[in-house]
Amino acid sequence: MKHLLLGFITLVLVLSACSREEVVTDLNATDKNMLESFEIKRNSDGSYALTHEIIEGVAVDYSATKTHNEIYFYSDVDAEKHSITQNYNVENNTLNFVFLDENNSKLPRVSILDDNTVEKGGDLGLLDTYSLVFNQDGTAQLDFKVETGVDVAFGYNEAENINDIYLTEGASTQLDYSKTYNKEADGSLRIDFVQTADKANETKKPRVIFD
Repeated sequence: MKHLLLGFITLVLVLSACSREEVVTDLNATDKNMLESFEIKRNSDGSYALTHEIIEGVAVDYSATKTHNEIYFYSDVDAEKHSITQNYNVENNTLNFVFLDENNSKLPRVSILDDNTVEKGGDLGLLDTYSLVFNQDGTAQLDFKVETGVDVAFGYNEAENINDIYLTEGASTQLDYSKTYNKEADGSLRIDFVQTADKANETKKPRVIFD
């Protein structure tokens, strides 16, 4: 009987230890992965929508300074996994996102150079709409749509590590495009839309800089 009781106590202790180990593992995973994939999309009115996934046990606060918008993640045992969308206007031709968490992890910063929302609204020139999804595997998925009769070409500026997308007036009937980008060795990524309505009028907007 004593042997049975001792065996039962040993089993309980082992299961308890395993349970504690699983909890610690889950907490460590939360510490490392508070931010999952996120999407930045330009709305038809010229504003931008930030949509991001957060894991169970993580909450988020939003705040803004004169220079950037902060997205801050912190632990909350009552928080469930879900998706959140926030809309932002472009001011001073720049929109900056800074992701932070309570563990001081190295989280991304994204800067967008574009026309102010209240000035040009939804007018993107030869470009109709675009969105970027940043994945945890280090890739970024770009989807965009152009106006009718716009030729599209993809290039790369090796001197400045810029991915150029050339939009020119032409005869193309294709409207929708998609391309996957890999970040640079230092984790950065830059994409420029280079629009040329005529030889004397070239603009490099919007620009997306991931750091």
